[in-house]
Amino acid sequence: MRRDSVVILFARGFASAAAAWKALLLVLILNVLLACTLSAPFSASLHEALDRNPQHETLVQGPDATFWSHFSRKHPDVTHGLETWDDLLDGTGVKGRFFSLSGVAGSAVSLGLLAALIAALASGGFAGRFGADRDRGSLAAFSNDAGRFAFSSLVLGAFSIAGIVAAYRYVFVATGDLYEATELRYEWEAIAFSLLRLLAFLLVAGFIRLLVLYARASMGISRNGNPALALASGFGFLSRRLGRAMVLEVLFGSVALLPLIAWTLLAPSWDGTDPARLALLVAVGQLVVLFRITARVAHLGAASAFMRRVAEAARPVPEKIEPPLQSKSVLVSDPVA
Repeated sequence: MRRDSVVILFARGFASAAAAWKALLLVLILNVLLACTLSAPFSASLHEALDRNPQHETLVQGPDATFWSHFSRKHPDVTHGLETWDDLLDGTGVKGRFFSLSGVAGSAVSLGLLAALIAALASGGFAGRFGADRDRGSLAAFSNDAGRFAFSSLVLGAFSIAGIVAAYRYVFVATGDLYEATELRYEWEAIAFSLLRLLAFLLVAGFIRLLVLYARASMGISRNGNPALALASGFGFLSRRLGRAMVLEVLFGSVALLPLIAWTLLAPSWDGTDPARLALLVAVGQLVVLFRITARVAHLGAASAFMRRVAEAARPVPEKIEPPLQSKSVLVSDPVA
């Protein structure tokens, strides 16, 4: 099996991520802190609003399926802004409203941007460690690389977000204005057009993600923090190996989604009475988050291993220089008289 095959690169990616387990735990802790920052104010507002309601026990424990709609209508200060996401998803209302969200939606926007900032900084650290020849598991070296490539990694992260948002706006949303779904003769035609638009957006977004990923890998290997040079290097690498890189993208993305799907379908609910059950639920949930983080980091490790392997294969093999033949002197002894 070739050393740059998809299976070998997939395994090397997870091996690289396992070597940097200390940095993975650090990222998980930061993710937990962000989750607590998002959920704590919402929980406090929810309890404050319900405590003022004499029917709060009935609302919370009763089987009324319309509780959420009634609650969000009477207490918009807790969940205000969630309806704006509908406008954002269909491409309207983006200007002037995205940063004016409040409540849970506003917190999600601000904390989402903060999470993207932390992810960009951590990606620079992981790229530096995967591009190094030693100390891949050193947390101090990870921190140094995160600081060294901080600006460049933030630029690449901003490029990724802006590129994917632009692709969604102009590849998926704008192409919907080219036809009227109600004027099509059959319903399956509208569904097919929507799926084609979605597929085109996913392909463009996937290429943008791959470009930034391999740019970070190039930056870590070369130890050069120039983001323009890293993007050029990543584009040149992908232009010749896009098929294999896209297969790795799909493979790592699928592996990262599987535990999340399993958690959504199989995770039990908590009835509020057994603290041990709650602790187990939270622990399993954090394991799912840790695996998703590991899968994303492993993808970067696989990209670094891919680029290093190609660079090693491109080096010319030094010719073996045969040592010069040494003439053996023939000793002739004088005959004994």
